[in-house]
Amino acid sequence: MPALRAAIYGRQSLDRTGEGAAVDRQIEDCRRLIDQRGWTLVREPLTDNDVSASSGKRRPGFEELLTMVDAGRIDVIVVWAVDRLVRRVIDLEDVIIRCERTGVRIATVQGDLDLMTPQGQLNARIMASTARFEVQQKAARQKRANEQRAANGHMGWTRRPFGYDRDEAGRIVVMEDEAKGLREAAEMVLNGSTLAAAVRMLDERGLLTTGRRVLRSPTGEPLRDADGATQHGPFLPWNVTSLRRALLSPRYSGRVTYNGADVAEGSWPVLLDAETQTRLAEVLRDVGRRVQQGTEAKYLLSGVARCGNETCQKAEANGEPPRLLFSSPMGAKGKRWIVYKCRACYLARRADLVDAVVEAVLLARLSQPDAASVLAPSADLDGLRAKVVELRGRRDDLAALLAEGVLSAAAVGEQAKKLTARINDLEDRISDALGDSPAVALVNSEDVETAWDDLDVRSRKAAVDALMTVTVLPAGKGRRFTPEQVRIDWRQ
Repeated sequence: MPALRAAIYGRQSLDRTGEGAAVDRQIEDCRRLIDQRGWTLVREPLTDNDVSASSGKRRPGFEELLTMVDAGRIDVIVVWAVDRLVRRVIDLEDVIIRCERTGVRIATVQGDLDLMTPQGQLNARIMASTARFEVQQKAARQKRANEQRAANGHMGWTRRPFGYDRDEAGRIVVMEDEAKGLREAAEMVLNGSTLAAAVRMLDERGLLTTGRRVLRSPTGEPLRDADGATQHGPFLPWNVTSLRRALLSPRYSGRVTYNGADVAEGSWPVLLDAETQTRLAEVLRDVGRRVQQGTEAKYLLSGVARCGNETCQKAEANGEPPRLLFSSPMGAKGKRWIVYKCRACYLARRADLVDAVVEAVLLARLSQPDAASVLAPSADLDGLRAKVVELRGRRDDLAALLAEGVLSAAAVGEQAKKLTARINDLEDRISDALGDSPAVALVNSEDVETAWDDLDVRSRKAAVDALMTVTVLPAGKGRRFTPEQVRIDWRQ
C-alpha cells in the first residue's frame, strides 16, 4: 500500500521578533509526526507567519493548501493543532466540504480528525468554536486592559509618535529636535502663516514624520525580508493634513484619548499646552483654511453662484445639492470671454458682467454705517471660553469614575462623546467671533473699496460666500444682460 501524501501547514498570528520561531517549532513537530506514520511529505511546508486566522484577511499559504486539496495532490493535512489551520467556523465548514469531496484527512500533533464521519466533523466544530471563544475572550481582556491603561494616564502606541520616544527603562522621553520643530510650526500658524509654510520649515530642517509605508508586491501582499519581517519604505515627509492632525492631537497637550473620547490626563511631558492647542483649534477651524490648497482661484463666483433656472431650483428644493455655476470660455469670430455656466441646464452669463453687479452691491452695503449687522452678533469670548474649560473639566472627571468602577467604559464613552460635541460647538462659536475671515476684515475696514482691492480672488470668494447667496437667473433667448438677472440674498 503506497504511503499517504502529506502536506504541512503552520501559522502564528503575531510574530513580534520577525524570526518565525513559533512556526518553525510547529513544522518540526509535524515533520516528526509524518516520520512516525511513514507518510510522504510532497512539498516544503506551507506557512503564514504573522497572519491572523480570525481576521478574514488573505492567507497565501492556506489558499495554496486548499488548492492542493481540490486538485487531489494530497491525502492528509498535517497541522500542530486545529486552531493553527482555522479559527473561524465558516473556514472550517469550507475545509469540511473540500475534505468530504476529496477524502483528505486532517492530522494534528494532538490527534487525528476524520472529517468523513459525523463524529469527526462534530469534534472539529467543537475545536473551532472553542478557538473562536478564546479569541473573543482574549480580545475582551485586551480591551479592558487598554481601558484601564487609558484611565491611568498611560500613552500607548504602535508607532512612535513624532516628538516622543522611550528610554531603556521604558519611560516616555521628549525628542528635543522634533519637539522644537512642532512648537515652531504651532507658533507659525498662530502668527498667521499657512500650514504649507510650516511644512516647508520642517522639511528644510530634515524633520520627517514617524510613519512609513509597508512595501508590497504587485499582488498587494506585504514584502518580507529573509527573516520574515515586514519591509517598510523610508519615513514619510510632512504634508498639510498630517501636520494639522498633529497640531490638534490631544496627545501633545498631555491628554489620553480612548476610542475618540478624552478620558484622562497623561503622565508624559507636554509639548503644546492646552491654551496653545485651543488657539490652534480656533485658527485651524477657520473656514478660510478649508479651501483646497495649491489651486489658484481665478474667477470670483465660480463654484459660488447658483443656477436660477426653474428646473435646477426645483431640484434643490427636493433636497439635491445646489447647482453651482462654473467658469468656461465662450465666443466666436475672434471674440472670447469667460462665462459662468450651469452643467445641468447650460444657462450661461458673462462672468465680468455678473462680477460687476455682485461687487457693486457688496461694496455699497458694506460702506453703510450699519454694515456690521450683516455679520453674526458678537459673542462673549470670555464666557464661551469659561464654558469650554468647565465642560473639559467635567469630561476629565469621567476618567476617575471609570477608574473607580462607578461607570462602565461604554457609559463613559457616551458621556464623553456628548461633552465633546458641546465643546466643539462652543469652539465653532469662538472661531466665528474671532473675526479672522475676509468678510469680517471688510466690514471692519475704514475704506471698504481699498480693502476689497487688497484681497486676492480666493479671499474675495470666501467673503462673498460668507455674506450672501448669489443666484444667476435665466433671461430668455436673445435678451441682453441686465443687473436684474442676478439675485442677491444676504445670509444674515
